[in-house]
Amino acid sequence: MACALFLATAVSAANLLPNGSFESTEPPPPNKERAQSGEPPPAESWPPRTWNVWCDWNASWSCPDDPATAHSGRRCLKYQVVQGVGRLRYGPMPVPDGSPWTVRLYARGKGTWKLGGYAVEPGRWTPLPATATFTLEDGWKPFEWTVTPGCRSWALELTTQGAGEYWLDDVEVSYPGLPDLHLPPDQPAGRDEHTLLYLPFEEALNEDAFFIKGRCELASGGRFGKCLRLGAEGYVACSATEGLDPRQGTIELWVKLLSPGNDGVFHGFVMIPGPEGMALCKDQYSHISFGFSSGWGTLSRIWADGYAHWWQPGVWRHIAACWDKDSMELFVDGKLIAWGHPRALSRMLGPELGIGGPDLEIDDLRVSDVVRYHVPVAAE
Repeated sequence: MACALFLATAVSAANLLPNGSFESTEPPPPNKERAQSGEPPPAESWPPRTWNVWCDWNASWSCPDDPATAHSGRRCLKYQVVQGVGRLRYGPMPVPDGSPWTVRLYARGKGTWKLGGYAVEPGRWTPLPATATFTLEDGWKPFEWTVTPGCRSWALELTTQGAGEYWLDDVEVSYPGLPDLHLPPDQPAGRDEHTLLYLPFEEALNEDAFFIKGRCELASGGRFGKCLRLGAEGYVACSATEGLDPRQGTIELWVKLLSPGNDGVFHGFVMIPGPEGMALCKDQYSHISFGFSSGWGTLSRIWADGYAHWWQPGVWRHIAACWDKDSMELFVDGKLIAWGHPRALSRMLGPELGIGGPDLEIDDLRVSDVVRYHVPVAAE
C-alpha cells in the first residue's frame, strides 16, 4: 500500500467518475415540511448523482447551482461544518491490477480535507491504511493523491477535518489504461453495424413486428424527443432471436420511473420471460439487477443492493448492461454499480424480448451484439 499527496497542475486523463463535477443532480427525497407546503426543494438541496453525500451532527452540505461559485460549469459541492463531519463517498470501484490510482480534484475554503477509502469485500468494508490530508486556501487549488489500493475493489471517501467551509469541484479518478466510456451519452445512440435493435420511439411501432399490450403510447418529453410511455398493463415485445445475442452484447436505454424507487414493485426494463430468460430490471427490493436464467434457475446474475431505494419519480436515468464470456457489467448514469464473471451464459433464449412495463417511460433503446462499455476488473 502506497500513497502520496501534492499540489497539482491540471492533467487530462480518462475519468472513472461520470459526474466528477457535480453537474448532474436529482431530486431529494420528500420531507414533511415540503409535503405540507407543496413547494419544490431548492436547487442547492439536490444531491449529485452517483455520489453518496452526508453529514453528521452540526454540519451541512449543499450543491449550489451558481457558476460564480464553481471552479467549472454551474455546480460544485459545499460543506459548512460547525461541529461534526461532512462526508463524500464514491464506489465501490473494481481494481484490475496493482497499478497506482490517481485522484485529482479542485478545492478551496477554510479547513482540512482527509482523503482515504475502504477495501470492499462482500459484507465488509475495511479502511485503507493509506490516507492523506490537504489544507484549503481562499482560491481554487488543484490537488492530486496517488494510492495503490492493494485490494480487488475499493471506495473513495473524503472527510472534513474540523470546523470550516469546504468547497470541492472537478474530481477525477484514474489509473493507467482506464478506458474513456463517454457515459451517460449526451445524444441519441443511433445505429451502426453492431446494432440488433434500435428504438428511438419517434414514430409509432410497427404492429406487424411488435406485440403491444395495454396502455402504450408515444409521449413528448422524452430524453431525446418522444418516448414510450407505459401505463396500466402496458407491455411491448418483439423477437428475441433477432434482437439479442446471448453470447455477448450491450443493452442500453433511458428509463424514467413514474413511481418511487422503493415502491416495492418489480419493474422490468428489458426482459426475456420464461425458463430460458434474461432480465434487466429494478426488483421489489429496489435492487438493480441483470442476469440470465435457464430452466427457471439462475445462470449468471449481477446486482446492486437497494441502489434504487431513494430514486424519485419523474427522473430520466441511463442504464447499460454488457456481457460476454469473461465479464458482466451494469452501469447506471455512467457509474459501474455491479460487475462479475459469468458462471455460464445462455446458449439459447426464449423467443420474446419484452420492453418495459406499467409506470415506466423508456427512450432511445439500443441492443448490440458487442460489448460497448467495459471497465477492467481483476481476474478470478
